[in-house]
Order: sequence, then structure tokens, then C-alpha cells
Amino acid sequence: MKFEMEVCGTDAERGLMEDDCRDCLGCVSSPRFVFWPPKGFPSFPFRYILYLMAGSILALIGITTLIWNPVDLLLSERLKMVPGLPPYEWWKTPPDVVLLKAYVWNITNSEEFLRGETTKLRVQEVGPYIFREKFTHTNVVFHKNGTLTYVASRTAVFQPEMNTLNLNDTIIVANVAALGIPSYLWDASFFTRQGITFLMNRLGSKPFVKLTVDDYFWNFTDPLLKLSNNLLPFLVPTDNVGILHQVYHDFVDDVTVHIGPESGPKRNFFEINRWRGGPGLGVWENKTCDSVEGSSEGVHYHQDFRRNDTLRYLRKTICRAVSLYYTRDIERYGMTAYRYELPNNTYSRPENPNEECYRAKRYPLLPSGISDVSPCYFSLPIVSSFPHFMFADPQITDRLEGLTPDYEKHGSVATVEPMTGIPLIAWARSQCSLYIHNMKGFPRLKKFSNMAIPMFWLEYKQEGLPSYISNLMYIVVVILPASQFYISLGMIALSFFIFSYISSKIFNMCLISKKGFYKSMNVVVVKSKPMS
Repeated sequence: MKFEMEVCGTDAERGLMEDDCRDCLGCVSSPRFVFWPPKGFPSFPFRYILYLMAGSILALIGITTLIWNPVDLLLSERLKMVPGLPPYEWWKTPPDVVLLKAYVWNITNSEEFLRGETTKLRVQEVGPYIFREKFTHTNVVFHKNGTLTYVASRTAVFQPEMNTLNLNDTIIVANVAALGIPSYLWDASFFTRQGITFLMNRLGSKPFVKLTVDDYFWNFTDPLLKLSNNLLPFLVPTDNVGILHQVYHDFVDDVTVHIGPESGPKRNFFEINRWRGGPGLGVWENKTCDSVEGSSEGVHYHQDFRRNDTLRYLRKTICRAVSLYYTRDIERYGMTAYRYELPNNTYSRPENPNEECYRAKRYPLLPSGISDVSPCYFSLPIVSSFPHFMFADPQITDRLEGLTPDYEKHGSVATVEPMTGIPLIAWARSQCSLYIHNMKGFPRLKKFSNMAIPMFWLEYKQEGLPSYISNLMYIVVVILPASQFYISLGMIALSFFIFSYISSKIFNMCLISKKGFYKSMNVVVVKSKPMS
């Protein structure tokens, strides 16, 4: 018995049927190539294409993040400081999170001291007067060697709403001109000393002056200072020794820092390479002491901080870079951070006096606990120390009353998130005082010999971070490392589910369409005659 199959329909339909039935015994006609889907067959939905694209992207991201850690990729991009990305923009225009708190020393027994009724000065801390320090980074230039040059500028803006004290309050302070100039000329010739004494008497310059806090900050002058500036500008380059004027009058610096990755490992990120074109401040003869290479302005520190790292911090108010050392871990914004503190011996004298390098050449060795900063203050005999002369030699504090040193109030601290090197909170505190050298050549000032008179102390405090920065840090530092592996696997699993879902949909669509297609054909099976 032989069966013949007669296929009815168009040529294209018969060709398709013949392809499907090629192995059938009764097929007639040879196979034909046709376009699929044929006319009338359902089209492929566009949303399935979108699903497949989404699945491919998820699979690619999932596999990539399993091979390369996304946190490392983000931190690597930060090293490049790409304009337009958050790390660069937040650095270029930093948030105003630094407060400057200024404290001044009011002398309450100046008349008694001058009359010889006491050998001690009684001082009274007045403050704080609160300013907000604003700083910007302009004229940014990227170099091929992986460094970045910019101009850093800082200004202090008084915050009336944060202050309970008035800038018009009056205080009695040491006259920087009437005491500082004779101290500067402590070893000058007899005729020079006599000339200064004559001018002081003629101009009426007195050791102590009464003035407003505002003038003390920004416009502190004296007839002797003005005359000296007019006659000897190369020796006395200014006629204004306002304490904040001295700090901010020239707070515009050309700085070059390492970025990366060309400049080296990420552990030197944003460390200073050049300062105003040189490796140091250019004020100390000893190149090691003068150097600021490897220090930071405090806006950024290098990534991958370790507990045994030394944090070097540059602040012009103390005329050098200082080192802070790890003390303990703390929790801040849900992140673990390292706390670094300024050691107690920062202003101490070395055991070998010949190793003392923070000292102007013409000045004698100072007592331990104070450090010469005169090169940064117009060569006037200014010294820096911890506030309230904390940790200073008793020969300094024994001649003063009213000091109450307290490490919690007068120490310096920086708290750094170790993965990113971003400071979470920090405060830098230092005091400036007028140091009077041996006044044997100035009989009227002899009682001031070898005395440090406190002038002011400053606290620069970074109170915290804006929420948009701290939240992003929390994601990068805490959430991503803990969940990255599972997120990557989840992406791959989701992409597999999408591919499976679309495949099943396509298969079912084709199956249903073919069945409907075959049903629409006229298929006649004819019984043939047996062959002889």
C-alpha cells in the first residue's frame, strides 16, 4: 500500500510544508527556501528585544563586578580628579564646614606689672569669636606626570548669628610694636638701641595698649611701627600687625600635589609636591625642617590609610608641617575611622640643641614648649605653642597667671576614613605669643626679659561633612563592600531568568503560530494503487 500526499496552498506555503515534512515517505516536490515568518505570521514583540538588551547589560555588569571590585574602580577614578565628577567638583569648591574660633588674651594687671608691684602678668581668655573659613581652588592645571597645580586661597568671614561676643569689646594687650621691635633688636648696637628708645619716648609708644577686638584682629598699628615701616621697609615690611591680618593677608598659595595614577601609588594622593614652586616654605635653613613634601592642607589625605601611617599636616599659622599619629579607632557616620593626634612634644626642644632647626638664626634658643615662627610673621619675635602653653617649660608659665591647659580643649586631632582618606572631623589648635628676649639694652623694658606674653589662640574645626558627601561615602565604604558579591550574583541570576523567560515566550509563540498555520492549509491524503 502506498500513500500519496497532496498539498494545497501557495508555492511559499507548500515549500514550508515540504521543509517540515522532508522525512515523510509521501512528500512530493523538493524543499524550497522561504522567508520566516511568512505573511500572516505574528511579528516579534519589541518589548522582548528590550528585555534581552536589559538581560545582556545585567549579565555584563554582574560578571565585570565579580572580576573587578567596583569600589577599587571608583577610588581609581577619584585619583584622576576628572572635572565634572563629584570628587573634583567637591574639592574645587569645598563645602563651608570649617569654623575658625579665635580667642584673645586680655591682660588684667598691666598697670601693676609696669609699676613693679608684681612679677607676673594676669591674663584672661576672651572668646570665642567665630568665623567661617572659606577656601577655594582656582587656576587648576593638570600635568602629564600625574600632578595637579592650583591656587589655594582662604578667607575668614565673621558669623554674627553664631557669636555671643561683640567685636567692639575692648581689651588690653601687649603692644607688638613697642615690645616686638626692641626684642627683634635685642643684640643690636648701642646706638641702634638708643635710637629706638628715643623714638618710643618721642612717639609715646607704650608696652600695653587698649583697643577693640576688631582692631586687634584686622587693624593693629602703632606710631613706632608706621615710622619704622616708612624708614626701613626692608626690615619692617608692614605697618599692620592685626593678628588675623597677619594670618590671612597673604593666604594665596600656588600648590602642586600628586594625584594619579601616573604620579605613583594611591598612597601619595593629594600629598604636596611643590609649594610656591619649591619643595618647602623657604623660611628655614635646614631643608628637612623646611620641607612640606608629603604633607597635606587637610582637605584630602591619601587613600588606603593604615594605623601606623604618619599624617603630615601643613598650617601656615605655625610656619611648618607637623606630624599626627594614630591613637584609636572611632565610629562616625556609621563608618570606622582612625583618630590621629598631635603629640605632646611637638613644640619641645630636642635633646641636642644643635638639632633645633625651627629657630631664626639671630635668635637665642627658646625654652621647651614654644617654637619660633618669626619668619612667617614679618620677622617679629612671635612663637607658637599649644594653647595655654600646655606642655611648656615652667619658666614660661611661672610668670603668668590665668592659664588653664586642658588636653580635651587644647589638643589637635584629625579623624580620617581610611579607605578614602577623607577627613570626617578635625580640629587644629595653636597659640601665638610675643616672646621678649633679653632687654638689658632697654632699661625700661628689662622686666619683660625672656618672657612669653600670650596674644591669641585659634581653633580650626571641621565640624563634619554635608549629608550628600557622608551618604555617598557610606555607600562606597560600607554598603558596596558588604553586598557587592551578592549584588553581582543577583544581576547574573536575573539576566538568566530574563533569557529563560524570553526564550520560553518565543518558543511558545512559534509553536502556536505554526499550528494555526498548518490548520489553515488544505491537506488531502490520497490512497494510491499498489504498484505491480
